[in-house]
Amino acid sequence: MKKIATILSLAVIAAACNRDEAPAAAAPVDAKSAGVVHYDPSDLPGSVQNLNESFSVSAKAAGTQLNYTYRGYAKPVDNNATPFDSDDLSAAAVFAVDDVVFVCWHTNGNGASPLGNSSAFGGSIAAYKLSGVGQYTFMDRVDFPEHDFFKMSAHKNTSTGNIEVFVAGQRNPDLSGYLLANHAGATVSRIDYDYINDEFWEPSFEELPLPGVAATDIVAAASHYFVLTGNGQGTNSGGIFEVNRSLDYVLKADQGNVEDGIALCIDPTTVTPTSADLYVLDRALTDYRVQKASVSWGGGASTSFSTLSSHSDNTAGGAVITPINVERGDMEFALGRFAATDFDSLLIAVGTGGVYEAGTGAGGISNAAFNGICTGIAFDPGLGVLYYSAGEGGMWVLAMGEYATNAGPLVSLYDNIGRFVPPSTVSGIGGSVPFNVKDISVYQSRHIALASGDGGVYFLQRDKN
Repeated sequence: MKKIATILSLAVIAAACNRDEAPAAAAPVDAKSAGVVHYDPSDLPGSVQNLNESFSVSAKAAGTQLNYTYRGYAKPVDNNATPFDSDDLSAAAVFAVDDVVFVCWHTNGNGASPLGNSSAFGGSIAAYKLSGVGQYTFMDRVDFPEHDFFKMSAHKNTSTGNIEVFVAGQRNPDLSGYLLANHAGATVSRIDYDYINDEFWEPSFEELPLPGVAATDIVAAASHYFVLTGNGQGTNSGGIFEVNRSLDYVLKADQGNVEDGIALCIDPTTVTPTSADLYVLDRALTDYRVQKASVSWGGGASTSFSTLSSHSDNTAGGAVITPINVERGDMEFALGRFAATDFDSLLIAVGTGGVYEAGTGAGGISNAAFNGICTGIAFDPGLGVLYYSAGEGGMWVLAMGEYATNAGPLVSLYDNIGRFVPPSTVSGIGGSVPFNVKDISVYQSRHIALASGDGGVYFLQRDKN
């Protein structure tokens, strides 16, 4: 039976977010009900369609053939289900923890940028479980009629039996009632998923408003969470914020060095119990750049942001990044299985410019690969390949260092190995199903989930090589 969870008087402490200063706590803000709608699996039958369609890709004669099988398809959150009366929802991001794949959704009538929301707000978080060999089961879904969600992260807390799911996005400022200076909708939210009983626990919902229009990305380093904000216009309204896991307050903020935040990533080789290197993709009007912040914490103190330094941008030499004139960008460190090599570097998905490479040092960027528009990338360390979302052009598989080395002299770095095409057996809502991948998750070494916007979510399995 459908459950309506009314979350009243949610205590949220709004922080004064000054550059490089510990934010002072303000008076608690009583949040209006988030209007959470919680569905049991029996309420939404047919949410996952089982598939068994295989295909292969291979790079030239020398390349290792890669074999994949579509195992499942999750249809979009549709407009026949309340509270979304005006719009189907679009799969924005995927994040896997063990055998559970979380997907966040937002309204799909947003035009070129999800931050320029021209339709009603609407967000959803769903959980799907790899329940057997190649079998996916819809487990639970929670809807948020006042929210749009864009990116997500999650952390398994074995002491509580919950997976803490964090989503970055925006909430309708006309309804939220948040009293925070310069708040125009940006929020970071958390809801816990009980992985023992496989259900969201809606009373656990917490939310923190942030200055700005929207939270555009969220990453974790040693259980410390960093949130990026922006407005999609390239103007000065963005920032980086460290938030605590209970979302009581902002621990640290830097609003002076980010104009319009697009994407975040952590250099995994730098993560220690007390520090990490954080990279930011942002833009100032048409100046697209990658910036680096070395962050550290410990002894109960909040994070110390070093001054963000320009890692590479349009004015520092090298190639000029083509404007990111689609709704999102992405960043990924391509780190091999054994050690960093000359092939390993920070990669940037820059929309109509394809993929650029920032290298491992400051000063200059370079074109890496172009297969049309690129909105999302993911590196598979087990194979040494890069998954490159080309929008409606499907998804390409590119050779990275280890794959190219193992394949021999006929295969070079960034060569196309092949391309994913959508399965022929998917039945969609109202006809054809779009295949326009926005986000990619590689998990448990051989499993892949693709958030395909209006097309829903695809689950794949790669054969052993």
